[in-house]
Amino acid sequence: MKKRKSARLAPPSRGTIFIVDDDALLVEYATTVLEAAGYTVQHFSDPKDVLRAMQKANPKPAVLVTDYDMGEINGLELILSSHKIHPSLKTLLLSGTVGSSISNGHAAKVNQFLGKPYKPGQLQKIIAKLMQA
Repeated sequence: MKKRKSARLAPPSRGTIFIVDDDALLVEYATTVLEAAGYTVQHFSDPKDVLRAMQKANPKPAVLVTDYDMGEINGLELILSSHKIHPSLKTLLLSGTVGSSISNGHAAKVNQFLGKPYKPGQLQKIIAKLMQA
């Protein structure tokens, strides 16, 4: 039986991707999708944990993937706080409850928006684009 080589949709990461969502299954899904594409991922379920990890991280993460609706701190607030720690951080806002216009007029700089549910290839493509930017 021949062994098939798995095709990589993205080159190995030159930095770590932080993913945060208060839904553990969605964090696991995004982590699996991105690790399958060769990225290094740290995942979180609490936005406060992301901020603590970002302060300690050396080097800092390349991309932050965050859900919008997470209770006490929403994704836009997390992005804004994250940019205070890491100004050049690339960001991807995910949501199944709001649209991309949610960031219009907000101080948080959102690089990309992706609505839920999404297909694995959509997430991988956006992350590849952000990693190259």
